[in-house]
Parts: sequence; structure tokens; C-alpha cells
Amino acid sequence: MFESDMGMHATQPPGSGSDPGDDSDSTGLPLADLLTADAANCPPRVRHLVELLAEICQEPLVGGLVSGAALADRLAVLARARLVLDAEIGRTLAAAERGGVLPFTPGTFLQREAHWSGSAAGATVAASRLADRHRDLAQLWQSGRVPSESLAVIARELKGLPVAVEQKFLAACLPQLPQISVAGVRVLTRRFLDLLHPDDRDAQEQTDWERRTLTVTKHGGMAMLHGEFPDLEGEAILAALDALADSLRVENDHRHNGQRRADALITLVNRAASYGDVPATRSGLPVATTITVGISEADRVAAGQSRSGIRDLAQDVADGIDPGALAVSGGGNPLTLGDAAVRFALCTGEHTGVVIDDGVSSGGSISRALGITQVQPLAIGRKLRLATPAQRTALALRDRGCVMCGRPPSECQTHHLTDWSAGGRTDVDQLVLLCWVHHREVDLNRWTICRNPETDPYEPRWLITPVPRHQWRRRRPHAA
Repeated sequence: MFESDMGMHATQPPGSGSDPGDDSDSTGLPLADLLTADAANCPPRVRHLVELLAEICQEPLVGGLVSGAALADRLAVLARARLVLDAEIGRTLAAAERGGVLPFTPGTFLQREAHWSGSAAGATVAASRLADRHRDLAQLWQSGRVPSESLAVIARELKGLPVAVEQKFLAACLPQLPQISVAGVRVLTRRFLDLLHPDDRDAQEQTDWERRTLTVTKHGGMAMLHGEFPDLEGEAILAALDALADSLRVENDHRHNGQRRADALITLVNRAASYGDVPATRSGLPVATTITVGISEADRVAAGQSRSGIRDLAQDVADGIDPGALAVSGGGNPLTLGDAAVRFALCTGEHTGVVIDDGVSSGGSISRALGITQVQPLAIGRKLRLATPAQRTALALRDRGCVMCGRPPSECQTHHLTDWSAGGRTDVDQLVLLCWVHHREVDLNRWTICRNPETDPYEPRWLITPVPRHQWRRRRPHAA
């Protein structure tokens, strides 16, 4: 967290041509003068500390059997001293903030005057304000037994709560705080808030959902991903990555867990891109695409008949009718294919061909075959909670994807209009397709979906209504 220019003046590597006794940088100024630049009112004792630090930074460091123990002890003491220095920075910052002597906000001051990062400055500001309110916690910080990050986590998680609530939390955990990791402190504070306000869990779920993010930055030939996900989704992602990472384990490969998860993510992306050996079904169906064709068109192709000519071009264009256009579930626009392509699409193993009733039965071979084909039930009531493959196919044909955003069926889940727990039925007319994002939005009661009572075919099938923000917590008993 201490991000001044000191790190730039550590011992130079062999062959650099620098003089170990010279503590100046490219500007020609000694390190102590650089650190105290534009600080004429710096107290003498702090200036003396900086001078001693500059001398320490110029000491040669050599690792070996003789000096190894001294080097390890030096590292341990300096690391502990860093925590104490962080605490002293925080104590000084709190006093300066109380006195109103800073020309900028505390975080901005640290960034401008000491070149700290925004995250490091924000953490120290939060920690200093918390320690300023609680003397016992400040003493732990100043003795180097609790890192700044732990204080920052407590301050941010308990933000907005009265000081008395903070005292209650610290009274319960202060003795064990030096033994708890930063991640453990985060878990502890959230558990405390759950116990303190059990009715706020729904509100917290809304907050966690709003915080979800995945950012990507590129630097030095690497793409760096940083994501935050709600607990439920985060656990699902970790479970999938860890399971695949374990299957990729090779004896003596010497990869750490982070590398294994990275390999698992790369493997998932590559598999999805190639639609190869994916350890799951796509769209709930073990196929790549679903293609539909009308009965009359299927009969014509099966009989080897020529395509009928256009009777009224203007009307056909207005109606958008093209008997040779196949609706592909992959999300693309309908494609007009030749007869050979239709025959291929309806028999290949990589596609599911679905024949639909277009109201024009010709009595051909396809029509007769449908008459003796076993019908798949599309209404199974309370017998099963999850949609069957036949229902998934029917929903893909009817909804053509997410009913809210239009994402293709391959990216959607089935959603009960009436909660299964509230007596909902697994019938096609009681199910809709929703992508993962909008499924979560509906489950968080941010949208309602109901059938449109209008029977006009040009009217939308579903009425989708946003829920006012102040009602997000109020879960309707019959809205999924």
C-alpha cells in the first residue's frame, strides 16, 4: 500500500554501473530529498526517519548460506514495519482531516502528493476513519497485528451504520481479529449484518445483483479479467471451473490453482466455440440447431416436386411468406435453402428437423407419416418440474428465444409463469424462454410476464411490465 518512490531506489542489479553509495536518481537528487520535496514543514523526526530509510535502501543485499538468516529476518521486520507505517499514515491522515488542513480530499491528496493508486488511497482513508472512532482497533493497527486491508473491509461493509453497531461488532471479534485473514474478515462482517438485520437479505441480494461486473484490461501481452458475481452465480462458476480444472490435472504438472482455473476457462471457451465435446447439452437438447419447415413444403420436397411459382409478389412480400425459408434456432435470420439443403437439414444428425402445421396439408408422404407418429406431450402438469426436450423444442419454435431481449434459444432457460412452488404447471402454455440475465431479473421481481388477453395474431403474445423500484423487494406469490 505504501507506493512512494522508495521502490525505485532499491539495490541496483549487478552490472548496472551504479555506485552503491550513491542514493540519487536520474534527477541527481538524493532519495531523502526526493521524499521530502515541497515539504518544508515536515517534522524533524519524520525527516530523520526518511534519511535512515534512504540509507537502508542503499545497503547491498546478497543471498547465501551465511547471510540467508539475516536476509529473512530483515524481510520479516521490514514487512511488519510497513504495517506500522500504514497505521501511522492513517493516524496522521485522520488528524489532518479533523483539522481541515488538507487542500484536497484525503484520497485525492494521497494520489496527487504520493502517487498512490485510487484503490490504495481509498482503503487507507476508510481504515483511518474507522480506527479514529475505535481506540482498541487503532492500537492493533499501530502494533502491526492487523493489516490496513482488514480495517478497510470492516469500514466498507459496515458503512452507514451507527458507531454503536460498529462497537458491537468489534467487541465480538476484536480478540480474534489478528488471526483472521482479510477474506475471513469480509465473511465475518457479512455474517454479522445477516444476524443484525435478517429482513435485509432481500435488499442485499438486490445490491449484490447490481454489483455484478466483469472487466477486461490488457497489458504486457496479457488479458486480465476481474469479475464480481453474486454468491449463487459465483459458486456455480467456481464449481464448473474447479470440476473441469480437476479433470485437466496431470501428475507432476506443478500448476497452482489459479493456473488450473485459467486453463479450465480457456478449455470451456474453446469447446463452446467448436461445439465439440461439451460436457452438457445445448438448449436442454443434445443438438446444435433446430430447423423448422412447414408440412406442405416437406411434402413437396419428399415427393420431388418443383417449387410453385409466385402468385402475387407484392402480397407475398407484404406477408413475409417464403415456404422455402427455414427458421434456425441459432438466432440467425430465416434462410431460403434449395431442396437438397432442406433434405440434408431434416436428416443430418447435427440438426433437429421439426415439421410444423402450416394449415396446408397435401396428403403427401410427410403428412401420412405424421398421422402415425408418436406425439410428444407438451403439457405434463405437476408430474415434472423441468421442461422436457420436446417442450424445449416447442418453446424454441414459439418464442424464438428470450421473450424479453430475443437472445437465441440456445442461451435461454425455461421459466414458469407461476412459480412451481406456488402450484405452477410444466405446460408449454405456462412456460416461456428467458435468457440467464432476464431470468434473474424476473426472479428478482423486476419484471412481470403475463399472457396477452388479445387474440389478434399481430399483438404480442406476452405482456412484459417493469416493476417499480420500490416494489422490488415485494415478491408476488404467483409471479416467478
